[in-house]
Amino acid sequence: MPDLTVFDCDGHLAEPLDLWDRYVEPHDRQRANHAMSIRRQEQGGSAFYLEGELLQRGVQAVTFAGREPATFTDRFWEEGEPAALDPKLRIKAMDDEGIAMAVLYPSFGGILAGVRDPALAATMARAYNDWVADFCRDSDPGRVFGVAIVPLQDVELACREVRRATTELGMRAVMVRPNLHNGVHLDHPSFDPFWEEAQDLDVAVGFHPFPFTDVEGVNTFVGELERKPGTLSIMGDLAGLPMDNMLTMARMMFGGVFDRFPRLRAAFLESNGSWAAMWVDRMEKRFERQHYVKMPIETSPSEIVARQCFIALDGDEKALPYVAELIGEDVIIWASDFPHFDGKFPGAAQEAIEHSAQLGPRIQRKFLGENASRLYKIAMPAAV
Repeated sequence: MPDLTVFDCDGHLAEPLDLWDRYVEPHDRQRANHAMSIRRQEQGGSAFYLEGELLQRGVQAVTFAGREPATFTDRFWEEGEPAALDPKLRIKAMDDEGIAMAVLYPSFGGILAGVRDPALAATMARAYNDWVADFCRDSDPGRVFGVAIVPLQDVELACREVRRATTELGMRAVMVRPNLHNGVHLDHPSFDPFWEEAQDLDVAVGFHPFPFTDVEGVNTFVGELERKPGTLSIMGDLAGLPMDNMLTMARMMFGGVFDRFPRLRAAFLESNGSWAAMWVDRMEKRFERQHYVKMPIETSPSEIVARQCFIALDGDEKALPYVAELIGEDVIIWASDFPHFDGKFPGAAQEAIEHSAQLGPRIQRKFLGENASRLYKIAMPAAV
């Protein structure tokens, strides 16, 4: 392996089935389990339930890293890749893959935005964040870093939890679904206290989409896919993930959020990254036409991206050199997406190393680690 330090900017965890029983206080456990649960299906497979209703079948796909769907159709969430569930085995898998450090985003925890009761959502966010902090501590806190989830159902509660997760638990990032929350877009002024809090805490914001219909977004426009097995919901993954990020990036730009909070660092994840080249170019052209329509934005989209945005790409994206050239070598970051079935495993890091060699050594080092280090403000060890 070349003299490189590989930093996975977007890995995932597989939460334990008894998360709420272990980390929520007894008087709230029943409500938490009703609000969000992973349940076995009689026909095989696992499903997410939200507020007691079926949200998505086939979610065991999240845990069967690199496997063909036919091999796990009737298997269960907890039967997937052991390194997704066990903190010690996670480090072994990283060693085997040649990954020095990883930032871990939720899987099941991502649907917190669909919980109706803000106070309960805050309780569950706190429980999840305590659990992921323990997971990282039991793994290797110098190599594995958790990402906080927050109850954006109530902005004040979200501010409290990101503050606690950052100052008490040492989280380096907070996840935000790039969707409407309570029917409101993220550029609405009501969210400004949260963006200000994240900026003041110097914590990165990871815009991470999910292919579910629990919150408003692109996936609510493709309703015919609702409740079908996750391995068959092609449009939810194909269209929903990048389009939710595209729309959110545009709103954060043209809604003036990035201008109001110029020190806010934001990553756009889980959606490949090739779309960003076209999208930033298109937004730049619209910005240049402000003499036709006045917009609440003072800084050009290309400048904003260079100043405070990061774009995650998979290791095999053909447009990688073009993205680096058009929107900047300092904003591209690599993600494994482990342990999802559609990610490459084993061999994700090696694939990224081989494919990114065309960038040249200097830019390759940025893509595979240095840029993620700047995003999360986590110092990298020496290359091995």
